Parts: sequence; C-alpha cells; structure tokens
Amino acid sequence: MARAQWLLAFVASIAAFSGATASPAPKPPPFVVRGLPGDGQAAMQALAGNWRVEMTLYAAMGSPEHPVSSSDLIAHREWIGGGRFLRDVTEGTFAGSPYYRMGTLGYSNMDRRFEWVTQDGLNANMMIYQGARRSGPTFPASLYGSFTDQGLLGEASAGKTIRQRTLIRVDSPDRHVIEIYFTPPGERERLIDRKIYTRIKG
Repeated sequence: MARAQWLLAFVASIAAFSGATASPAPKPPPFVVRGLPGDGQAAMQALAGNWRVEMTLYAAMGSPEHPVSSSDLIAHREWIGGGRFLRDVTEGTFAGSPYYRMGTLGYSNMDRRFEWVTQDGLNANMMIYQGARRSGPTFPASLYGSFTDQGLLGEASAGKTIRQRTLIRVDSPDRHVIEIYFTPPGERERLIDRKIYTRIKG
C-alpha cells in the first residue's frame, strides 16, 4: 500500500512540474482569428441537419399560372471547413426526373454578409449569390447575383444576363423557406423557385 501511495505522489509531482514549466500555447495571428466561425455561423445553425423539401417551380417546367411541385426531395446539410461553411446536398425526384443540387453557404466575417454558391443537375454554370456588405448575420437574408441564361426563361432569353436573388427566411428551428427570384432585362423581378424545408427529426 505504501508503495502504491508513493507512486501516486510521484506521478502527481511530475504532472505539477510539467504544468508549471510548460510554455503557454502561442496566440494565433490576427488573420487566423478573423477567419474563425462567429455570429454568422451561429445564425446558420438553424439551417443545419436533414430536411424534407417541398419544391415549386414557376419557370422552365412550370409557369406562374401553372407551377410544378414535388415533395419527393431530401436535403442534407453538414458543417465543413472547421464549422465555417454549411454544405447542402438536395436529391430526389422532380416531375418524374432525378433531381440534384449541391450548395455551400458561408458568412464573410470581413464583409459581414452571407454568401451562397450552388451547382445543380440542369445548369452548366454555377449560381453565385452574395448579400449586401454589412447586411449582417440575421434572417431573413437576401443574396444577389446574376447568371447567363441557357433558356430557362425561354429561347428568347438564351445567352442573356439575368439578375437573380435568393431569399432565406427562417420561420422556426424546424421550418424555413428559400426562394429564388429572377429579373430578366427590362422586366420586373419574379418568383422562380420556392423550397419549403421541414426538419426530419430523429
């Protein structure tokens, strides 16, 4: 018993000595600190997880008068880049055809705005959206961009630059809505795509 007590005391003294002599960890440089996850990522946490998606299209396969809808989609969102970005993969069936879209949502600490980039199984270009500078880490959030239409709005629009806006609205921890709006040249902004997300629990 005495030997066991002596060994414990010896180990404790080594641990205390090591703690007293170890130099403190160096502080990260400012550029590293400025890139750490912060209030933007905290706001984005409401969008993380698995979601059942009800999608309605008002262009391409649908129209404002006759939209096309499907609730056969699932979105999976997970953190990447050390908790800096939220990766979204949405898959399923829409109008009888396979549907795929991947997106990455981030928050620029320096610009204080959300940023959103998507790639899908229909368009050969990426959709890139940015919030206004200093718009902050709150929802609802509007993010803006433009793309060269390959004919989603009809053959007359093919090759034209279309302004676009994504609106993200968080209704509750278990429900949010993402809408896409297009503004063709010389026309008013109009709703193109609405997705209603309901959290899959368990």
